[in-house]
Amino acid sequence: MLNTSVKDLAEKIRSKDISALELTQFYIDRIEKHNGLINAVIAERFDRALSDARLADKMVRADASLGPLHGIPMTIKDAYEVTGLTCDVGHLPYKGRVSTQDAVVVQRLRAAGAIILGKTNTPLLCADLQTYNAIHGTTNNPHDLAHTPGGSSGGAAAALASGMTPLEFGSDIGGSIRTPAHFCGVFGHKSTFGVIPQSGHVPPVHGARTGSALNVVGPLARTVTDLELAFNVTVGLDERVGSGLRLALPRCKIRSPRSLRVGLWLGDDYCPVDAELLRGIERAARVLESEGAIVEEAKPDFSLAEHHETYLMHLAPIIAAGFGPKEIDIMQSVVSTTSPSDKSPSVIQARGSLLPHREWLFWNEIRAHLADQWTDFFNSYDVLICPISPTTAMPHDQETSYSARKIWVNGHARPYSDNVVWAGVATLCGLPATAVPVGLHSNGLPYGLQIVGPQYADRTTLSVARMLEGVGYQSRLADGYA
Repeated sequence: MLNTSVKDLAEKIRSKDISALELTQFYIDRIEKHNGLINAVIAERFDRALSDARLADKMVRADASLGPLHGIPMTIKDAYEVTGLTCDVGHLPYKGRVSTQDAVVVQRLRAAGAIILGKTNTPLLCADLQTYNAIHGTTNNPHDLAHTPGGSSGGAAAALASGMTPLEFGSDIGGSIRTPAHFCGVFGHKSTFGVIPQSGHVPPVHGARTGSALNVVGPLARTVTDLELAFNVTVGLDERVGSGLRLALPRCKIRSPRSLRVGLWLGDDYCPVDAELLRGIERAARVLESEGAIVEEAKPDFSLAEHHETYLMHLAPIIAAGFGPKEIDIMQSVVSTTSPSDKSPSVIQARGSLLPHREWLFWNEIRAHLADQWTDFFNSYDVLICPISPTTAMPHDQETSYSARKIWVNGHARPYSDNVVWAGVATLCGLPATAVPVGLHSNGLPYGLQIVGPQYADRTTLSVARMLEGVGYQSRLADGYA
């Protein structure tokens, strides 16, 4: 069962080859066996999940109508409200807060037949690329417990990579699906902005009907088939009765690599990437080329520095919405003591945190022009392949402040904030991006790439991910968890 796709497991349940109860108990047993070391699952509903599984089996025996995830147990990121479970995202004022309703995504997964086993850990308010908080502690990367699984969907990716769940659902504003997928060697999909509802995602707050202006939600899985399955059962607008609004995503028209045009962005001096990662990413793209794809080194007609500054000027106000007076005073001190020409990431973030709306409108106009340049790029290429993050998973670092942390790239210290630069490439203009495992680095840790597509071309990036999976770029369980 461990190495069987969710799609095949659902078929086995429908055909009575296995029972939902048997499968649910199998994953409960794995959580109880492995979670002590990894600390990915931080809230559970095992008794209720087993009851749900018994009901699922009863429906199979009654030949009832079954959804595509019927009887499939899964975990879900703590950021989603799940009736009867806490939803505290590591934030002490939320500690012990039990949800009385399901997020829209949870409603749709349940409607498709999924059984929620429990919830997976996040950083404090989902605001870090490491997963730890004062309530639930630290989540470890199953490939190396001394390293982070990433964030903010770090618990989700760690649970998948250790085989404690067959399916997960995360969210992404600064790489929070793609970076954990990259660090843990699994697949993840950052959807086009707005195509899957955020309602019931925390932050912003419990019960909110609106979400962040950049945040998206999407699945993580160990196969592309399962990624697509979870995407298909959750995609669609949060329709109001009588609104008339409907979403019809275009089908992917690319049937094979022979009709695929790939732009390949292999690093940038503004945000250097580990040389071994770049070589692996290029090899993956060249495999597509050997299968008939057109692969050319190409990027949109803007500088990464310009794009990232614009991204931070949109991201920083969202993050600062949760700041208290102390944090705002710090931001004001940074801005008042630095030159207007200082473009260092921490200074840009401080400026963005204090951005008046009239100035935000200026930056939003720049974003619109960047979106036009993406459109021009996708007139020539179907997708862009590029890095997700500059390095493999970092060692845990909880003692150093966020602004003082460093990562090491090709022997040189770089700002910790470099972790969000390549993620922002897809985020700023609301583009879909699918994370694909590439392999193991010489340091023993997994790494991946991202496939970025035009707005609403989610099915295209997923299709290209399937092509890579078909030529050997597959997820693997961490050693010791098979």
